[in-house]
Parts: sequence; structure tokens; C-alpha cells
Amino acid sequence: MYLTKFQLQDIRNLSTNILSLEKQLNIFYGENGAGKSSVLEGISILTSGRSFRTSKLDLVVKEDSDAFVVFGAGSDQTKLGVGYSKSKKQKSIKINGENISTLSSLSRIYPTQVLSPESYHLIDAGPQERRKYLDWCLFHVEHSYHETWKNYQSTLKQRNALLRTKNKSKISQQITFWDQQLCLFESVVTKQRSAMLELLLTELLKVIQDLGVKFFDGFKISYYPGYTGEYEKKLADSFHADCECGLTRFGPHKADIKIKVQGYPAKEFFSRGQKKVAINAMFLAQTVVLKNRTGKDSLFIIDDFTSELDESNQKELLQMLLQQKNVQIILSCLQLDSLKWLKKRYNSTQLFHVEHGVIKPVSTSEIDEIDRN
Repeated sequence: MYLTKFQLQDIRNLSTNILSLEKQLNIFYGENGAGKSSVLEGISILTSGRSFRTSKLDLVVKEDSDAFVVFGAGSDQTKLGVGYSKSKKQKSIKINGENISTLSSLSRIYPTQVLSPESYHLIDAGPQERRKYLDWCLFHVEHSYHETWKNYQSTLKQRNALLRTKNKSKISQQITFWDQQLCLFESVVTKQRSAMLELLLTELLKVIQDLGVKFFDGFKISYYPGYTGEYEKKLADSFHADCECGLTRFGPHKADIKIKVQGYPAKEFFSRGQKKVAINAMFLAQTVVLKNRTGKDSLFIIDDFTSELDESNQKELLQMLLQQKNVQIILSCLQLDSLKWLKKRYNSTQLFHVEHGVIKPVSTSEIDEIDRN
């Protein structure tokens, strides 16, 4: 499946519009503040139920409106709809006209990756962002993982609540039970995360080889499970300290992906440009793993494409994505000038010009006329 139609209403500064999308490549271009990122944000909300720009959906609603709505249709006739009301503080999701209560049901239909300017902090950011990177693949490839992770989080919440009680007798009576439960779910989470990182690393090394860059010599990625040694013993040894702070300080919720080059942390070794290339490669590896393991079509959203990458890296990223036959690409950029190398593909690419919130499809002949002038 890929998106063939997208309709939006009352998203930020955008006018109501119905857009026809191409199977492989769609480009939204225009000046800063025109509304390009808002279009991509709306598409992301449609396929995942979430904005990649903010967790506060009130900010997504047009200033003089109470609610926004986005609709979409897939090539397999699947129909999606997501709405949000400011006054009710309520989100509504429909799949083929049926009300859906969980975001996971929506997200599974059309796996969506978002590469935005914020994504290029993946190496420098805290462990949470790298856990999200790993868990995205697990959510779409290992369907049991989502439930196991929810069970771990629920158990963790119960253990933390127990640690914060002042009743020492209650703690001593119940802590063993919650530790055993936590260990049960931790072992599955850690096993699945470690196995997924191995899959990603295999594909990542192939991508790096295809890119032909030399600065990846000594590049290594490893999984830190959020503790050292045996988890059950770690919980026992840290019990008193955990009681003092009222939190479980070790476990998968503290896990990380350690990225090193020649033994040094990549965030200290790589230049800013090299980090971007590495992050592109990591996202490409996700796409390949998803395709190889599930065969599913996926959506790759790239916001502010030309501002973060030089022309050489733009070409490398897009060409490698375009080689993946089941990936639909939707990107935004400031001007088309830097993408003229794509001109031969314009006949199979849908172009949109965005100006003051108005989205207008642009034909190849119109682009040629602009170039002549």
C-alpha cells in the first residue's frame, strides 16, 4: 500500500486541500513559513496519530478553529482518518470508517519513518532517542514486542510506586514479586532488542559499503541493556538506593545503543557532516530491515531536506531510497534548484508549490517555464 490521496482541514496555516500523491516521490517546496512542514506533519499524523513537531496537538489546530481533520486513501482502498478537537482534548481515529481506540492499530498499517532536522541529533542526543530508533523496527517487525514492552513499563510503574511507599513491611512483602515480574519481561525485551540491533547492524554495514565513504573505519555499534551483570542481582544490589530515590535505576528503560569509531564515542569522533551521513545510513538500514522481514510498503518523510544535507549527500540518500521499490518518499525543501539533478525523474514525481498556506500541484511543463525565465 501507498498513499494515493491526502486531504487536510484546519492544520496550522494551511488551506483545506485534497492532494493526489505519487507512488514513489513527492516534493513540497516553497519559502520558509509557507507551510511545507505542516503538510508533512499532517501526513505523519494520518499514518501514526502523532506529530513529529510537537506533542501538543492544540498547536497543530489552525488558529481560528477548534479542530483539525486529516483523511487519506491507500492504493489498496484502505481509508484512514484522524481528527483532534481542542475543546474536547480528544483525538479520533478511523480505519475504513470504523472507530479505533489505539494508535498502534493505525501505525501498523503504513510504517512511517520521519527524517527531520531534529533526527540529526540521534548520535548526540540522550539514550531515549536511540531506544526509539531501535523500538520502531521492533514494533513493525516483531509484533509481540509491543505487548511485552507495555507489560514491562506497567510492572516498572508498580515497582516504582512500591519503592515510594513509606511502609517498609509492605515493601519487603511485595518487592520479590515485582522484581520477578520485571525480570521476566526484561529478558524478552533485551533479547529482542539485541537481535534487532544485529539485523540493523548487518544492513547498516552494507549501506556504508555502498556509500563508499572511508571515515567509517572502526565503526561499531553495541547494545547496552541498561545494567551490567545479571539483572535480578542488579535489582537486589540496588534495592536500598532505589528505595531512597523512589525509582528503579537500572533496566531496559535505561538502555542505549553505543556508537563508537576506533574505540571513541561517535559523538566526539565524527564531524557534524559525518554524523549526518551516519544517521542517514542508520535510517536506510531500518527501511531495508522492514522490507526484508515483512515485505511491507513504507513511507519515508524527509522534512527540510536541502537545509541539512549538501548536494552529494542528498543524492546518495534519495538514490538509495528510490532503489527500495516499496518506499514512498514525501519531502519538503526550500527551492527546487538544489534538486535539478532529479529533473529526469520529474515525470514520475509529484511536485507541489506551497505559498502562504496554499498548496498547488506543479507540472513538469510549469517547472520548465520557471527555468526558462
